[in-house]
Amino acid sequence: MKVIYLGKFEWNDYFSSSPVTRVSSSKYSSRLEYSSGNIYVLNCLFDTITSTSNGGALYCSSVTCLLIESSSFFTCKTSSQGGAIYFSNTGSGHCVLHGVCGYDCCSTSGTSHQLACTAAAYGTTSYKNYMNYSSVSRCVNENSGSYYTFRLYGGKVCCPSINSSMNKCQYYSGFYSCTTGDSNS
Repeated sequence: MKVIYLGKFEWNDYFSSSPVTRVSSSKYSSRLEYSSGNIYVLNCLFDTITSTSNGGALYCSSVTCLLIESSSFFTCKTSSQGGAIYFSNTGSGHCVLHGVCGYDCCSTSGTSHQLACTAAAYGTTSYKNYMNYSSVSRCVNENSGSYYTFRLYGGKVCCPSINSSMNKCQYYSGFYSCTTGDSNS
C-alpha cells in the first residue's frame, strides 16, 4: 500500500509570482529583516531572539509575498509590534503562515501584538492573509494595555485549524481580524 503525505505545501500552492528568496532551513538566534521581493521561510527555528524593532524574529515590510511554512518561533520578544513576526504591505501584499508554531513570544510594549502582526493589502479579497494549521501557546503580556496574540489585517483572512491556548493579553481579545472592506467579503 502506498502512503501519500499531503501535509507539505510549496510556494506554488499559494503564489504564482517569482523569483523567490528562500530563507535557509536553519536555527536563527538573531532577527531577519526583508524590505522587498517574495520571501519563503521553510523549516526554520527562531529561538530566543530579542529586538527593539517591529518583528522580534522576522520583519517584512514592502515584501510582496511572504510564506512561512513549518517553522517555529520560541521565546521571541520585541519592545515594538509583533513579538515574533511583523509583515506590512497594505498596498499589494500577501502573507501566509502555514504550520507555524509560536511559543513564549510577546511584545513587551503595553499596547502591541504578541506573536504576529500581519497587514496585507486592504480593499480587495484578491490578497491573502492566512494563518493555517498553526499553534500558538504561552504568549503572555501582563501589561495593562497589551492586546492581540495575533492580528490579521486586510486581504482575505482565512484561519482554518488554529490552536491558541494559554495565551494572555490584558486589554483586548487574543485574536484580531479586520476584513478587506470589500462588500463581497
